[in-house]
Amino acid sequence: MKKVLFSLSLCLGLLSQLFAQTGKITGTVKDAETGEALPFCSVFLNNTTISTTTNLDGNFTLEGLEAGAVEIGFSFTGYIAETRKVTLNPGGTLTINLALKPFAQELSDVEIQASRDKNWERDLRKFQNLFIGIDEAAAQTQILNPWVIDFPASSEKGAFTAKADQPLEIENRFLGYKITFNLNEFFDSPTSFRIAGAARFEEMEPGTDAQKSAWEKNRAEVYRKSPMNMFRAIIQGTQEREGFYLYGDKAGGSASMNMRSDIFANELGKSVVAYKSDPLVTPANTPDESFINLKGRIEIHYQKGYSQANTYKDAPYPISWLEVNGGKVRVRENGAVMNPQDLVFSGDMDRKRISNLLPLDYDATKAIQLQDLAKTAKNYQEKVYLHTDKPYYYAGDQVFFKGYFAYGNPYLRDELSRVLYVEVISQDRVLVIEKKFPIRDGIVVGDFYLPDSMAGEKYFLRAYTNWMRNYGPSQYFLQTLTILDPYKRISPEEAVGDWPNMGVELRADKESFGTREKVTLAVKVSDKDKAPIPATFSLGVYDARQLVPIKRGVEMGDALDMLHVSDELGLERFSYPIEKSLRLDGKVTDEKGKSAAAAVTAFVNDFQGTIDLESASDGSFVLDDMEFYGPMRLAFSALDKKGKPLNVSIDVPLKAPISLPSDAFFPKITILATPVRSVETDPELESGTSDATTARETPAIYGSPDFVVKGEDLTKTGVNSDLVNSLSGNVPSMRVTTVGATGQQQIRIRGGATSGGSSMEPLVMLNGSILGAAGGATAADNLRGINPFDIDRVEVVTRMSPMLGDQGRNGVIAVYTKDKLDSDDLSGMPGIKEFVVQGYQPQGNFVVLDYGQLTETVEKDDRQTLYWNPYLVSDEKGEVTVSFYTNDSAGPVVVELRGLGTDGEIVSGTFILNQK
Repeated sequence: MKKVLFSLSLCLGLLSQLFAQTGKITGTVKDAETGEALPFCSVFLNNTTISTTTNLDGNFTLEGLEAGAVEIGFSFTGYIAETRKVTLNPGGTLTINLALKPFAQELSDVEIQASRDKNWERDLRKFQNLFIGIDEAAAQTQILNPWVIDFPASSEKGAFTAKADQPLEIENRFLGYKITFNLNEFFDSPTSFRIAGAARFEEMEPGTDAQKSAWEKNRAEVYRKSPMNMFRAIIQGTQEREGFYLYGDKAGGSASMNMRSDIFANELGKSVVAYKSDPLVTPANTPDESFINLKGRIEIHYQKGYSQANTYKDAPYPISWLEVNGGKVRVRENGAVMNPQDLVFSGDMDRKRISNLLPLDYDATKAIQLQDLAKTAKNYQEKVYLHTDKPYYYAGDQVFFKGYFAYGNPYLRDELSRVLYVEVISQDRVLVIEKKFPIRDGIVVGDFYLPDSMAGEKYFLRAYTNWMRNYGPSQYFLQTLTILDPYKRISPEEAVGDWPNMGVELRADKESFGTREKVTLAVKVSDKDKAPIPATFSLGVYDARQLVPIKRGVEMGDALDMLHVSDELGLERFSYPIEKSLRLDGKVTDEKGKSAAAAVTAFVNDFQGTIDLESASDGSFVLDDMEFYGPMRLAFSALDKKGKPLNVSIDVPLKAPISLPSDAFFPKITILATPVRSVETDPELESGTSDATTARETPAIYGSPDFVVKGEDLTKTGVNSDLVNSLSGNVPSMRVTTVGATGQQQIRIRGGATSGGSSMEPLVMLNGSILGAAGGATAADNLRGINPFDIDRVEVVTRMSPMLGDQGRNGVIAVYTKDKLDSDDLSGMPGIKEFVVQGYQPQGNFVVLDYGQLTETVEKDDRQTLYWNPYLVSDEKGEVTVSFYTNDSAGPVVVELRGLGTDGEIVSGTFILNQK
């Protein structure tokens, strides 16, 4: 038996899970001789799929790394690969600056291949058997660049060695991984076998769903019978249940361990006995680590597997042997071995090589659960709950929300929907608003605006996925939504002051607080047993004087409660598919309406890009895996073999049926003489002396503009490449300033007044749509993205626009392009049909007002929502701290928190503070 040291210098940590304290590593990679930056150098966490590349300046960042000992690999063509072992502290940042050494002489692949002879080919076959393996997985694993391997003579008799100056490119089509392997050492002799190196994994793209399923099945099976899984099961005491049976040589048994019959039943109790150790597992001196006490030669029977080469006739499953130097295997909770140099395997586990290697961030628990999971309607359920920043709204408000998902089986989360539909429905069953939002990691964060024309009071907020339609409308999220005009209020008698609390503790830093005062909240969340838990949640604070604290229409627990479905009900009858992305289905027909197979070209946004497609024999084609925001113009062209235009149509999916409760509760409404927000009027407009002129037939949401600048006037200033400066030269009350050394421009109209969102800039609209401030974009940033030559006119409102709510406090700059006015599209051109399709709703930002950072005076602060944060995450103690500033009300405020713990626990709490 030879001693096996199969060390890939493995990083012994797994990917950090959500809510775990992680760290990051940054640095720069340069040429050791010239000092020049090395762009596009591979930087990776050893033996994982976690990797990045350096930018043009040679800089890199690896984030979300689990704290502890990690090993980072560096690989770049023409340079000697290197690794660095470091220890990362929780929440810490490490810097690794590295200088890679170039090879003294770099030969081309052609030159290297030309130097290979038959002796080298013989050595290569031997190397492949030892390095890749000889099982089914090895048969589907290939070294793509074997010519980089050399086989130098060894000084030890009978030894076989190999080296590679360049990383080995390995394609494993059994497991679906491409591996880049930096080979540091390869040694084989009659008494010892060693492999050392660093591996970077990349998941291969499956060609079909069947191939994807096969890869997932193979990965799970490889892990099931791996030493890592065996050691993990031993620590948990489940090794026999998971198929691992351990035997040892019987004391005083067979004179020779190798002289046994090929019937295991005859040997059991004579030469071998069930292995017993008291204790089998003992704790190590390091948390998360244990010792497994394995003395003598251990015979391992994996009874859930199958083997063609049987050691025993009555045991047709994989059998291995293990000897441990010192009798102790040091492992982590996940089964990763800390002292691999002390382990000697033979038999089945000895035959496992690179072809059976899984990345350390492979989620084995999830993969095995998915393999064992029946595809039933019960397991594949999903439900959603929306938490909005306020219990009700006024026309023109911006609605902020966070969506939380619950699943029939949490391991199926990534297999289910990625697209959420959010709608506002009138009491007359009319769809007033329809939006789509991307689902990421089981949550959705979004917002949308309510038109100022919504004054019907009684509406419904609905959310669902396409997959939910298979379960019926009762499984949608649906709650009443009151929307008022500025002169209406909720009756005070509808106020409530007591809400159910599920695992939330809240403490403010002061019992009472005045106007524009900073308030700090300490939040702690726990499970039903009062134990603190990490959780992700959203928290909103609103003014209880302006908004009556009414009860929410749907509680979180009720919304996420799963439908009771029979375990036997399958998915065969389901007709609505799972949506993983935005998708567009179309069809091609000839002039007689018959389906036609043809080449189809899609032109994106007036020829900014093209997509080539093929329609099938039934004329159908699909545009899928799309991710875009807002409207997109698509023009399609299809020609038959003679070049004659064909007809292209786009399928319009049927809307989800609307089912509304007949007994829905809506609060009582009162009408007052004064609006909820002050309305500023312009004296010139009242007297009819405004300079604004417009031929608008339909009034805009902001009313009549104060200034109208024609498109041709914007190109006469000499700075027409910058719309911001061009516009400021035509609007007397518009002022553009530059902020510090950043060069960022800020726009003020009539001096400006800070809004509740802490912005002093006007709102920018393009063809009637509001341009949000995503990513910290300013009004100037939004304007600079518009070509002045495409503009028909710009309408500027210098007064407050009350119908746009708080966002319209500082005026409006509304840009109208020529194509919008002229409705000039491509649909009139021969053979081209144009459509406008809607993508995801662009995300806006809730800007928290911070009086401690403001340098300009706020005229009036009548914000209704004082704070909204959908991205809060508690630490391992279940704690988080937030701060907000009060408005000019000085009255009570309501704090609402909704969220989910790491194991799906619902946390929910509502509190009233500052009651006097």
